[in-house]
Amino acid sequence: MRSHNLQEIHETGRVPWRLFILLFMFATLGQLAVDLYLPSLPAISRDFAVSHATAQMTIAVYLLGLGASQLFYGPWSDAVGRRRPLLTGVGLTVFGSLLCCIAPNIHILILGRLLQGLGAGACNSVGRSLIRDLVSGHYLSRLGGQMGMAASFMVAVAPAIGGYIQDYSSWRVSFVVIFIYASTVLALLWVALPETHTKPDPHAIHFKKLIHNYGRLLSSPVFLGNAFCASIAYSGIIAYMTASPFLLQSTLHLSPVQFGWLALLNAAGIFASGFVNSHCVVRYGIPKMLFSGIVGMISGAAIMLGIACFGVLNVAVIVLPMALFCMGAGLTFQNASAGALESFGHIAGSAGAIYGTLQISGGALISAFITLLHEKTQLPLAATQMSLALLAMLAWRMAQRAERCAK
Repeated sequence: MRSHNLQEIHETGRVPWRLFILLFMFATLGQLAVDLYLPSLPAISRDFAVSHATAQMTIAVYLLGLGASQLFYGPWSDAVGRRRPLLTGVGLTVFGSLLCCIAPNIHILILGRLLQGLGAGACNSVGRSLIRDLVSGHYLSRLGGQMGMAASFMVAVAPAIGGYIQDYSSWRVSFVVIFIYASTVLALLWVALPETHTKPDPHAIHFKKLIHNYGRLLSSPVFLGNAFCASIAYSGIIAYMTASPFLLQSTLHLSPVQFGWLALLNAAGIFASGFVNSHCVVRYGIPKMLFSGIVGMISGAAIMLGIACFGVLNVAVIVLPMALFCMGAGLTFQNASAGALESFGHIAGSAGAIYGTLQISGGALISAFITLLHEKTQLPLAATQMSLALLAMLAWRMAQRAERCAK
């Protein structure tokens, strides 16, 4: 793609459909690796004769690799461009997926999941920076909303497909599908991805430069406030993803197929948030849309928690409030990302790395925390999500106060 075409995209915010599809594919790879096998978690626990908590750790370990690796990929992409880190990361995801397919025990499966996460971190960190290369301002939030809508498609489709795979085959087939998808993404990136970072900085990976860039980011209340909002929203969704396979299948006795199809409600919430944001962010601005997202999370968590306190436990009182929480989280993701990265375009790779690490690491910690709760009702999940949503409100207030002081 020629430089004047990149300039046209930056000015108009219009991304060619071929490039949009490519963005969609590597943006959803990491999500597919989480969602597709969720209906199979109880089966993995049975097949390897391990506890529910051990099977759930495959989520936390994946997220650990996904978050930590972004600290490496981000600066690397600032130094050499976006193509090489993406190709390396997706290649590692392919290898990790193959290891999961043939895992003879839970330890090898966990190792494969770690490698998947270490590779997929490139898609998150470098992909976010690549989008920042293409557009800025309201266009950045709008394209983030469109990517959120694309991700909601994967959130909907992956667990449903995974449910059928588990019902008619086995959990290993889910990892075969991830392997094929990752291999396809790798091939398309090789032949079709343009280099969007036209002014790489070879010094970006120097130790002193890294410390300087990371110090600037971590000392910015605006950046941290927005990043914490996204981290908390993501953590709330991960808490549900960790708890729900056992809560809905083992406690409420849903089949893997039924569990998979319920993910459509969560995806509908995220999809709706992308639609609302793309139509409203230009009019109302990023801070107000971010605030609206946090209010949505608080509302969903409050409804689930209030019903749980009365001892009511069924599918509806879990999944319907969660759909509202997901809509709020979707608005939070899209606008927190734009708010955090807007002022750091010159170090977008490093900014995307810290942002992604904070976001995913929060999810990893919450996933590990949920494995300790031994949930038999929705009360621990609802209390966790309510606490997280209130923390998100505090982070938003911190970012807004810093922005007002800077003006």
